[in-house]
Amino acid sequence: MKLKTLAMGLFLATSVTAAHATLFTGSYGTLLANESNCDDCSTGQYNFGAGHDINFFGTTYSGLYTGSNGYVTFGGGASSFSSIPLNTQAIRPMIAGLFTDLDSRADAASNVYLNDSTAGQLIITWLDMGHFSQNYGVRSTFQLVVRSDQFATPAGEGQIGFFYDAITDGSIASAGFGDGLAAINPGEVSFYSGAPASGLSNSAPRWYTINEGVPTENNGVPEPATLLLLGSGLLGLGLSRKFAKKG
Repeated sequence: MKLKTLAMGLFLATSVTAAHATLFTGSYGTLLANESNCDDCSTGQYNFGAGHDINFFGTTYSGLYTGSNGYVTFGGGASSFSSIPLNTQAIRPMIAGLFTDLDSRADAASNVYLNDSTAGQLIITWLDMGHFSQNYGVRSTFQLVVRSDQFATPAGEGQIGFFYDAITDGSIASAGFGDGLAAINPGEVSFYSGAPASGLSNSAPRWYTINEGVPTENNGVPEPATLLLLGSGLLGLGLSRKFAKKG
């Protein structure tokens, strides 16, 4: 009986991870009861941990607030449901995973989770969320990874990560960064804006690094010095082949 129970537990754990393989992790953490049964709500502050903070558009924060409508905010919570351009929104400093009018009321499958098990790293998962008003014929599953400035980022990753699983919601959505000011400033990136949320379904993950408060995408483009060295190497290779051919 114990072996059967253990096997079933392992099967369920594997199934959860396999079902959402495009997410950063299948370890969702703690269920946020408020966001998991509400419309337009927010809770926090959830801290990065002792000795950890983040400089976001020039202001340092020790933690963040989660919102049921697919974003996290700094300095306070938010209940906005209208997906406006992130670089002109004057709600709060914000990282939007999928900013649209999500709904989780009276639906056991729609849940928001917070994994704060690692110091300096907060992982927020919006799992099988419906859309207002209690439309559960569409679903959205996605995840944000937010790391402090002091976090030791593994190679190939970044400080802010966007991960998308199945999204069937056709409502207008936005994703990216906003500083909470109406004026457009450097680093306010809306890599997805004014388009159906479903366009992000199972899309490739995106990593960003915060440099002096400003988000910069980790796009793998070499630094100018690297390009110069690469160009010199190719030139040298070409010349050596040319002379070898003449000889």
